[in-house]
Amino acid sequence: MSQLDSGTFQQVKDLVLSGYHLNDIQGLACPTALLPAGTGVESLERFALERFRFRGAMTTTSIEDFVRYSKGYSSATEKARCFIDADHMTARSVFNIGTLDNPGHADNVASVTLKQTAPFRALLQINGERLKQKQIAEWL
Repeated sequence: MSQLDSGTFQQVKDLVLSGYHLNDIQGLACPTALLPAGTGVESLERFALERFRFRGAMTTTSIEDFVRYSKGYSSATEKARCFIDADHMTARSVFNIGTLDNPGHADNVASVTLKQTAPFRALLQINGERLKQKQIAEWL
């Protein structure tokens, strides 16, 4: 008599439920679509010619390059946050971290890892040792 089965009812239910959220996505700046399967929101950015917004991950061992990148992506209105790990000689800046009231995506980052020079490694080897004046003079 009828061609309706449980799969058909599930499809109708998914379409109806996804229709309830159409107003939620219409005001978004990034083009999005609702997918009925599980009523998930999917970004359409990957189908566009350009990205909706910039994302970056810069990694370097050069302080100059790190500073140049950091100055280029931080501004007076959107300040960067820099997290420094002195023990491992690394720093990581996050440029679109936002604030507690208006959090950002935090997906534009720069990292610098400094190389240990030979004199610095030698200094680390004697760190914490008690040396006599003669030993220090020989080390220098």
